[in-house]
Amino acid sequence: MEATNHYLPIESTGFFSAIAVDYVQQNQQLRSFYQHNVSIDGVKAAIEARKQIHNHRQLLHSVLLEQYAGLTLSSLQQKNLTAILGENTFTVTTAHQPNIFTGPLYFIYKIIHAIQQADYLKEQLPQ
Repeated sequence: MEATNHYLPIESTGFFSAIAVDYVQQNQQLRSFYQHNVSIDGVKAAIEARKQIHNHRQLLHSVLLEQYAGLTLSSLQQKNLTAILGENTFTVTTAHQPNIFTGPLYFIYKIIHAIQQADYLKEQLPQ
């Protein structure tokens, strides 16, 4: 049996606060609180803005290599670590911090979502 995907609008889940829903729906009352739209064009604009800021790529690369010392890295992990040094490489991060009220499942969900988002953006913006 093949799995099928169904789109479920964020507001119909009941799991997100009104402010999160308003943000995703780009409610104008929140506009002063963020710089880039929640869209591929917003990501492109954010990338262009980040290009104007000095990034400590070499330091990040060195620290990550130090943290991974002693582990056997796959070729993909090695490739991704090397890509950090490239001026056309950008990262996807999540601001969620685990806490007692959301539980570990939400933390795992956030990690998976960040990975999916990075994969999607790499497909949409291969450059």
